[in-house]
Amino acid sequence: MKKIVITIIAATALFGLGMRDAHAWLLLGSTDPALVPILQNAFLKYQRQPKLSQGMANASVYSAHVGTTRGYQGFEKFSITVGTMAAAQVPATTTDLGYYKKLGERLMKQGDLNIGVAWNPWSLNVGVKLPAGFAITGKFGYLKYTYDQYDFDGIHAGGMLNYQVVEPKAPVVKFVLWRGISIGTGLLWQRNNTVIHHQADPISSGGYTFKPVLDIKVTTESYVIPVEISTAVRLIWVLNIHAGGGIDFAMGTSKIRYAAVGAAYGPGVPAIFSVYGRQKGKGSKNYMPKIFVGPGLNFGPVIIDIPFTYYFMSGFNVGVTFGIIF
Repeated sequence: MKKIVITIIAATALFGLGMRDAHAWLLLGSTDPALVPILQNAFLKYQRQPKLSQGMANASVYSAHVGTTRGYQGFEKFSITVGTMAAAQVPATTTDLGYYKKLGERLMKQGDLNIGVAWNPWSLNVGVKLPAGFAITGKFGYLKYTYDQYDFDGIHAGGMLNYQVVEPKAPVVKFVLWRGISIGTGLLWQRNNTVIHHQADPISSGGYTFKPVLDIKVTTESYVIPVEISTAVRLIWVLNIHAGGGIDFAMGTSKIRYAAVGAAYGPGVPAIFSVYGRQKGKGSKNYMPKIFVGPGLNFGPVIIDIPFTYYFMSGFNVGVTFGIIF
């Protein structure tokens, strides 16, 4: 019993030192010095992950456009919409979306990848038409959720100011409506916490077999100032198509924390190990040019929109927006 108490106290102290030093090994139950370099080879690749941290920050910026009403600018009085949006930073060397199916395994093997994922499950967006061709919209959303091996905790808020450069035009019988040209800017804020829980495959080295459970937590916070120009056309009263482009000016921070626990089995006494590390990474890219397009449906005041944005640094977002516009 006394040995167990001493072991617990030592483990607590060493774990505290690991948190302070940002990279420490906690090894209990074995005195075999060969275990330390094996642990280092297995987990040192997580000491620095600048690609991952920036990829996650980029994806956070992309998804901040949830609930957009780009395709329905030029409304006469007000708009109320609810939207959802997913975003991803994809390595420039691949266009395969199946790349993300084995994200945990890829991180375990390579340690640092130029990837990122973000999802805003919902956002309420309320807009009001102002005099002299201006319109203002504000939005907010927050949710915590878990899916498969991922935990997400995200909150966002912001607003947009649009100016109708060219007013909408249509014939007397409005079977075709061109919504004119709108320019817009605003400020969008977003904070995301993403945790990846990964049950790694056993690692065999030096006669030992490790069975680690790895957690990677990425925290991003972004401030986005978009500048956009957009247009749209409604055909045969129902089909709506919008298109445009612009640039996102983004500022933000990101940080990564990783932790691995597990057991090592080998020629010596079985050992329990824990590894902890943390670092501050780069924020998002500061300048993000983009183009966007999307189909939609218009049933009187009821609208459905499917916005898609492509960012020229191999990123994208896609969403769905429902609402009413008068």
